[in-house]
Amino acid sequence: MRTVLPTNSALAIFWWGAYTVLGIWAHRTVPGIDVFAPALIVSLQEESGQRTSVLAVIWILLIEGTGNLPFGYGLAWYGLLAAAFFAGRWLFEARSYLFMVLLGLWLGLLHPVLVYGLSSLANLEVPMRPVLIQGAIQAAVFPVIWFLIDYFFPKRLRHDVRPL
Repeated sequence: MRTVLPTNSALAIFWWGAYTVLGIWAHRTVPGIDVFAPALIVSLQEESGQRTSVLAVIWILLIEGTGNLPFGYGLAWYGLLAAAFFAGRWLFEARSYLFMVLLGLWLGLLHPVLVYGLSSLANLEVPMRPVLIQGAIQAAVFPVIWFLIDYFFPKRLRHDVRPL
């Protein structure tokens, strides 16, 4: 009897669907830490632009819907992350650990800036000390989460022959 393997599209939907469910649980368990940002980078490295765009839209809507800041945090967060990735891969190997550490530091600095900027636009009083701590934690865990996602990402979905 022959084993039928799922198509790459079905495998990708299953993989990213399961990751999204685990990501929602992680966001609820550890507030202020974004586990979708490293996944977006893996998707930019491995997937087509269309699939990455769909994932980004889903994750932006999840982030926007669960937060108490005005609309724009998720859009700015993932947009500036993608911009940093595309700008940084001119200087660094797109899969290097140093580059992932630098992207983590970028997000660690970006989080307090976005929270402060959007909360001031909405006239919200946000204590910045916890936001700064969340930014530091985000900077530290980003490369670790990226490494884990990259390690467990299905080999059948990798496009290693495609130039980054």
